[in-house]
Amino acid sequence: MRTTCWFVAAALWLVGISSAHAQRRIRVGPTYSLLSLADLSGSNHSFSSFGGSAALITGDDGESGLTIARYNDLSTDGRVRRLTLFGLDSHYYPIGARGVVAPFAGTTLGLARVTEARLGCLLLCGDTVSTTSQLALAFGLGVRVNVGSAAVATLEGRFLQVPGSDIQALEAVANASVALGSLHKGALLAGTLGPAVSAFIPISGPLRGRSPFAGVRFRRDTKKAGSLGLEIDYAPLEVTTGSCAPGCRPNAILFAPGFEASARPVWGRVYGEVGLLLAGFYAQGPDRGMAQGAHGGVGADFYSSRVMWNLNGRLLWLQRNSGENVFGVQVGVSVSPRIGR
Repeated sequence: MRTTCWFVAAALWLVGISSAHAQRRIRVGPTYSLLSLADLSGSNHSFSSFGGSAALITGDDGESGLTIARYNDLSTDGRVRRLTLFGLDSHYYPIGARGVVAPFAGTTLGLARVTEARLGCLLLCGDTVSTTSQLALAFGLGVRVNVGSAAVATLEGRFLQVPGSDIQALEAVANASVALGSLHKGALLAGTLGPAVSAFIPISGPLRGRSPFAGVRFRRDTKKAGSLGLEIDYAPLEVTTGSCAPGCRPNAILFAPGFEASARPVWGRVYGEVGLLLAGFYAQGPDRGMAQGAHGGVGADFYSSRVMWNLNGRLLWLQRNSGENVFGVQVGVSVSPRIGR
């Protein structure tokens, strides 16, 4: 699953700014996914799902859709566990959905129908199997490949959680669709993206960084003074206190959207940013699942020919599942194709 995330990140950098050709507004087609789920011993198990999706381009940089997926077997311990997911999808395209290849950040909010057997029932226990309806949440990044105006394919790596169950996992989702409807020819403002690397400096709380964070940084100008930013990071962490320290070494996927209020000197851009923070922990341990918080800080873009360098620092606040608060400073650098007014 980490290989998939790195593939998607590399693809985002390589596409740069694609040539813009109008795309049809609607796509409909089947989906297939591979999901990695950890058991209580920390071993990973792979599962697959099948389904279908339909999506509509709703603006120059946005797409909304519906996906229905069936996971026939998600058992890591011999118990029955199945999932049917009805998801509302939202894709954000920093350079638009046009061109041959278009990167996107994706979020999904949906209804999960989870069928599970009670703990300790390892054989045929039909009388103990129950089905419940729960909330599901997923976020990640991917690429859209447009085959002319007639077909579309997408590949997304994401974190998936069903909070009321044991399903917290990494997933790679592929979709192949036919394109229908009228052509969308929006006049979008400039956007860009590129790889990012950062260091986490702890202030308080039991989480420390084991190594630098690696990810992708998105940015799009708006019609007003500011910009929309988003950074998605793979974060190797370590728990330093508590019953599981020092053995707990969780990895997380950080999803940090924000609004950037900008000033624009001739050499680039200076901005202040504020936004929400989500962290998905997909391995067994006290942090497994979703943690939430906020982030805020400052940064600067430096123009150099066709390349734009970014330096930024921001304060992170994250509330763990245990209720503990974690504060730290994330200092990072990224590079992307240059954009400007």
